[in-house]
Amino acid sequence: MGDWKIGDDRRRRSTDQLQSLREANDGQVAWDTEAPADFTFLYHPDRILVRASDVEGFDQAVARLAKGVLLGEPVRDDTRLLDGELVRYLLPDRAEDRTVIEVLELLEESGLPLGAASPDHWVHISPGGPGGSACPAIEPQETGLTEPWPPVAPQEKGQEVSVVVVDTGWHPPAANDPRTPWLKGVDGDDELNGPALRPYAGHGTFIAGVVRCVAPVTKVFVEGFAIGGVGGGGILESDLVEQLEEALAHDPQVINLSAGCRTRLDLPSIAFETFYRTRLQKVDCVLVAAAGNDSWAAPFWPAAFDWCVGVGSLDRNGRVSAYSNFGVSADVYALGRNLVNAFPDGTFECNETPDKGDIRVFDSGMARWSGTSFAAPVVAGLIAREISETGASAKDARDVVLTRADYDSDPTIGPMMELRQPYPRP
Repeated sequence: MGDWKIGDDRRRRSTDQLQSLREANDGQVAWDTEAPADFTFLYHPDRILVRASDVEGFDQAVARLAKGVLLGEPVRDDTRLLDGELVRYLLPDRAEDRTVIEVLELLEESGLPLGAASPDHWVHISPGGPGGSACPAIEPQETGLTEPWPPVAPQEKGQEVSVVVVDTGWHPPAANDPRTPWLKGVDGDDELNGPALRPYAGHGTFIAGVVRCVAPVTKVFVEGFAIGGVGGGGILESDLVEQLEEALAHDPQVINLSAGCRTRLDLPSIAFETFYRTRLQKVDCVLVAAAGNDSWAAPFWPAAFDWCVGVGSLDRNGRVSAYSNFGVSADVYALGRNLVNAFPDGTFECNETPDKGDIRVFDSGMARWSGTSFAAPVVAGLIAREISETGASAKDARDVVLTRADYDSDPTIGPMMELRQPYPRP
């Protein structure tokens, strides 16, 4: 299906990432274009998601399909997602090998409302393009620096604030490593690192470190969804909302999610919308998400929701990074280029063009990394710090932090808000 090798470095890099994701998930990854490098969104080839309120309409639309389109009946998953508010169907074999996308089009032609059902999209932490990215914009790089950047911001007073980083998992030695003292007390799901570092190793640990540097008086837990490299840095949206539900068990005031996805027809993600409606809006907690690294203005979910703080990336000169998404997915921009923070020691083999096959040796407990994944925890930390120092609610703290941002205007992007400084002003 398409040519996996043709194109420039950006296109080849996209196919490198897509091949890795497919191999890690037994081939259960489909895309919406002929050429893999041109995909807009990724999805499970046999699953459909339906809101509980739309199940009856879905079943009726299935019954109206022409005989032979489906070679059997859709099987309703018995997993109760979000107390049954989100329903997952497994499609049977289809005539002419019709894709999930083609079946959805036929269902909509037979009367199913647009947006009532959706593919189960793949959410990914890696760069992509044009549609599969959230972070990093590059693979991790060695650094000779021994201090983090942004540096640890001194905080003399404040109440402890709970922050959950939903990511690849946690590298436990970092909590007691004298080279990374700002991570003392951080906990999370062990990502099981060895001397040979897998793709995406250290992503969650690095992000936890950024949060702690901005907001030292925080209790940080890293909820892992790709432990041991499972999933190739990706997770289906229906599975991710279960991880977000588990994150809420830690009573966080802030959740950082440096991941996201594009969707079919750019429709809002059913899974994330249902999570918000049934869970997040009922508690005082703010979700901060990466805006993605596709250099596009198209919606990237969940960052594009109005209830989520979507964060784009800035370079050191205060300009939007070339890789950063903008528009509806970026409510605010923060430093996302060449951050330095904690990273596991070990040997890393690059997996992506043009560095594929290069060997990088990490032995300082630190790495340099770029992407909207790392801009997001700067903002998550600012919100946590505001809560800590003022006792504000999470939502009020979010509003205060966004109000502090400097307004600017770029003729290619339009109005935007830039957090030019990584820490609150005096």
